[in-house]
Amino acid sequence: ILQPIQQYPEANAMLGITLLCGFFWVFEVIPIYITALAPLALMPFFQVTSSEIAAQSYWNSIQMLLIGTYLVDIALEEVALPRRVTLKLLLHFGVVQPGVLLFCFMMLCWVLSMFCNNIAVTLMVTPFAISLMNAAEEQARDETAAQSELPQASDSDASDDDVHENATAAEVQRFADGLLLAIAYSTTAGGMATLTGSITNEVIYGIGTLQEIITYGKWIRYALPVSLVTVILAFIVVYIRYVRGLQLKLLSHQVLQMEYDDLVNEKGLMSRDEKIVGAIQIIQFVLLMLRPQIGTLTKSPYGTMLIGDPTIACLPAVLLFFIPSAVRQGQALLTWRTVHEKFDFGLLLLIGGGFAISCGFTQSGLNMALGEGIAGLTESANPYTLNLVIIMVASFCSQVFSAIGTATTALPALYSASQNSLHNPLALLLPATLACSFAFILPTATPANVIVLAKSQDLSRSLRIRDFFCTGFPLTLLVIAFGGLVCYITGELVFETSAPFPKWACDEGVSCLWVGVPGEAAQNVYATSQACVLDSNQTTCMLWNRTVINALPFYGSAER
Repeated sequence: ILQPIQQYPEANAMLGITLLCGFFWVFEVIPIYITALAPLALMPFFQVTSSEIAAQSYWNSIQMLLIGTYLVDIALEEVALPRRVTLKLLLHFGVVQPGVLLFCFMMLCWVLSMFCNNIAVTLMVTPFAISLMNAAEEQARDETAAQSELPQASDSDASDDDVHENATAAEVQRFADGLLLAIAYSTTAGGMATLTGSITNEVIYGIGTLQEIITYGKWIRYALPVSLVTVILAFIVVYIRYVRGLQLKLLSHQVLQMEYDDLVNEKGLMSRDEKIVGAIQIIQFVLLMLRPQIGTLTKSPYGTMLIGDPTIACLPAVLLFFIPSAVRQGQALLTWRTVHEKFDFGLLLLIGGGFAISCGFTQSGLNMALGEGIAGLTESANPYTLNLVIIMVASFCSQVFSAIGTATTALPALYSASQNSLHNPLALLLPATLACSFAFILPTATPANVIVLAKSQDLSRSLRIRDFFCTGFPLTLLVIAFGGLVCYITGELVFETSAPFPKWACDEGVSCLWVGVPGEAAQNVYATSQACVLDSNQTTCMLWNRTVINALPFYGSAER
């Protein structure tokens, strides 16, 4: 058996487990949710870590945060509020042009994915979009058939009508392809903007003590501009490829009214339930934004804040089970039967599998081995160049290994690399996390891509791999170029990513010592005290500028 890492024997086993999980995730040898259990099943046998430590990765504060937000998402879908708002908006425009419909759906998905998990939004919106496209195609065929039945039609006229019918149907199919891709891209873009919008964002939230550094509000200020740039670029690319040149009027007022009438027959007129659920969704979002301020209300005797994101996310969700429904007499706004039917519990395992791999990296020393290899690349690189390289590599890996698989393996390695090179960890982790969502080329890259590919089977012609590639490839290049620049600027403005290696990161590192040695602690940045990486004997340590000093005098004064 190959043992490429000699210094950390258990790291070889962990590397094999990680590659096995990556292979199974890419090719779906077994269900991806079951693959996520592989680290828990294998790590104890290979002496990477204990079952107890590995199991803690599958049920922690991050999963509770996801549960709280997902329950509100389910209630939103149950009352059909997004569907009603979209139809009302489209009816306002009357006869809907393709560009208008594309814009409305992309904005709806983008905004919803900030408040809800982007997987839930894709599952919520895609069937509705498909029903509209099927109605539009049927409308086009009916109009052509009606014209062909007019009196005094010659054989040549009938032949022209057949050609017109095929051309019109083909245009609708072409637009349907673009609309489904736009839904996938806009939900992915919207999910970037908040910590709860995307699973990859939740992965960074579970690394080290970053929960205390990356707050909900700070992340929005950092990622929202990148998210906005991404959705704008996605609209431009999809419009040029699928909408430009279309002459058809896609949906008439009659078709939209029929869709709205079906909604009214199914759910009734806008009810108190929809208003309350919409208000609870907004309340949850606002509370998560204000968590740093709310957390100061209650503290432990040691000064630790007791209120965190899981509590704030679950509080509005619990209210849904107490407030009675005005539509379903004798039931609450949200029932357990509905949750059982619509909650994708496999997501909890998927996130847990990522955290278990991260835990295995740390316990086996694999993070140290990979970190030492990456650290050499970060020492002399220009900050913007490093930012761009990280984004390019993470984006490419996400196309092949999926966004979730890349985030769960790459982020722990980058975190360790930052500790070995004394490079600000946020400068590596923040762009890498966002870049994991720059995955538009292959259908397996993101959950949203997978969903629209599967749902497209309900269209007269389903999406093809080349549809993803031909549209996603130019979009990915544009997002890397423009999104990478915006990411670098907002990272500096919100998190000061060019600052020296921070003390909070040194305090949690077993091989880091905070010393009172003045000098250059980052490129063109001087400090009176800085971090120092200890050697294996714990007697000497190395500063950021590669100066080796005696560590023994600092053990008594350092605040570890």
